[in-house]
Amino acid sequence: MFQQVTASLQSFGNFSAQELSLLYDRLKVTAIKKDDYLVREGQLCESFYFISQGSFRHYTVQENGEEITLNLFTGNEWLLEYRSFISRQPSRNIIQAVTDSEVLGLSIWHFHELARLHEKFFQLGCILEQAVPRQDLLQNRLTPEQKYERLLLGRPELLQQFPLKHIASYLGMTPETLSRVRKKISS
Repeated sequence: MFQQVTASLQSFGNFSAQELSLLYDRLKVTAIKKDDYLVREGQLCESFYFISQGSFRHYTVQENGEEITLNLFTGNEWLLEYRSFISRQPSRNIIQAVTDSEVLGLSIWHFHELARLHEKFFQLGCILEQAVPRQDLLQNRLTPEQKYERLLLGRPELLQQFPLKHIASYLGMTPETLSRVRKKISS
């Protein structure tokens, strides 16, 4: 179970077996059923998580009830509700399991404890930046075809793991537009 976490962590810095052991002792394994929530609107995000299996959608609900997908996460990725975690304020967004999933959580308190124990754990802060919504600032200037092609090149696995309505929202287009783009690109 910890092999995936180790591989991810080593991409941020060279952690010794002893340092990894300190971290593993503080990780909490949690099973999340499909459609259950990891973070609800109005809840404080107390931890950041490594997805050992499954997938999650990070979204917000507009005043008119429309759901806007901010990010999509799959196995071997880190996730959190960034603003809530950093500001210690209740979340305005939601993180929901799209499939039966399992996460390894590190609480903010354990994160601070590790940082006090060894300066190397400050590198874990890089993980937090990974979980910030990935849609780059220029994406709104891209055509629907360019957005979809960028998804195909960068994160094609999302197409197998998420409903098209969530992918369309993530790309900032309607499901109908996504359908037309997919048809155009495949022909």
